[in-house]
Amino acid sequence: MVRPMELFEAINTRTMVREFKDTPLSDEEKQKILQAGIRAPTAGGNEQWLFLCVESAEKRGKLLLLLVEAQKAYYTEMLKTPLSKEQIDNWMKSVEKGRYRAPFYVAVFVDLRQRSYTKSDMEDLWAQQSAAAAIENMLLAAHGLGIGGCWFGVPLLIEKEFYEFFDTRKDEMRLAAVLAFGYPKQKPEPRPRKKGLETVVKSI
Repeated sequence: MVRPMELFEAINTRTMVREFKDTPLSDEEKQKILQAGIRAPTAGGNEQWLFLCVESAEKRGKLLLLLVEAQKAYYTEMLKTPLSKEQIDNWMKSVEKGRYRAPFYVAVFVDLRQRSYTKSDMEDLWAQQSAAAAIENMLLAAHGLGIGGCWFGVPLLIEKEFYEFFDTRKDEMRLAAVLAFGYPKQKPEPRPRKKGLETVVKSI
């Protein structure tokens, strides 16, 4: 068992992990990660989030194919300068070697089946902010346990396929992200931030 990290150590050393060992996570580890999610700040105390866990080998395999499709859409359609064919080929080779394959996935949804406010557009935004806070909590909790995590926002690029996979309706359950969790194949080092505090912090 990896020793629990101090808070600031976890914050400063957490980074995205995209290559995982096949080692399954224990039920206790999964529960700790999910429990951290529901301890996040939540707008209005409404807790408008829902976490769908993908654990069976069959479902994980199908989800992986969708994640690869979504990531390819990002590389070829979303970027102002799309990846070259050679870069795409190299990326696909890494996918074939197991990139993104994880023993545990969590799809984070904004649960809008029960409304609490008169302005739905503002409620949607606040609920998305709550979901983002839950995502960060889960990633930090996983890292503190020695478990790697990756935040996939790319499913939104082909969201129709993901709503079909999860058998959910967008007007009721708004997909925020898909998270992958597992023990890292290698220990990744966090990259320095491109912008320091002197650039992004202003006092008034």
